[in-house]
Order: sequence, then C-alpha cells, then structure tokens
Amino acid sequence: MFSSCVWLLVQMHELDKARRLLETQLAEQRAQIEELEDEVQASEDAKLRLEVNMQAMKAQLERDLQTKDEQNEEGKRSLVRQVC
Repeated sequence: MFSSCVWLLVQMHELDKARRLLETQLAEQRAQIEELEDEVQASEDAKLRLEVNMQAMKAQLERDLQTKDEQNEEGKRSLVRQVC
C-alpha cells in the first residue's frame, strides 16, 4: 500500500513537471505565432505602400507622357506654320 502511494506521488510529480514543460512550450509557441503575425502584417503593409507608390508613379508617368505628346504636337504645328 505504501509503495503504491509513493509510486502515485512520483507519477503525479512527473505529470506536473510534464504539464509545466508543455505550458512553457505553449507560451513560447504563442509568442512565436504573435511575432509571425506581426511580421505578416508588416509585410502586407509594406506591399500596400509599394502598390500605392507604384500607382502614383504610373499616374505621374502618364501625365509626363501626355505633356511630352502635347509638346511634340505643338512643335509639329509650329513647324508646319513656319513652312507654310
């Protein structure tokens, strides 16, 4: 009877150690998940900023091209007036 009680106490102690270890591992994994989620969010934010900047650059390029086209057309008209 006494040895079975001792055995039971040892088993309970081992189970308690295992539980504490698992709880520690769980806390570490939760922290890692949180860090990864933060990294994903930062990456998504950076991607969005890049997309917005790219759209702004495209729009500026289109405006610049339009301005150049208009200048070229004005130059052509000027040359035609000089020739005629």
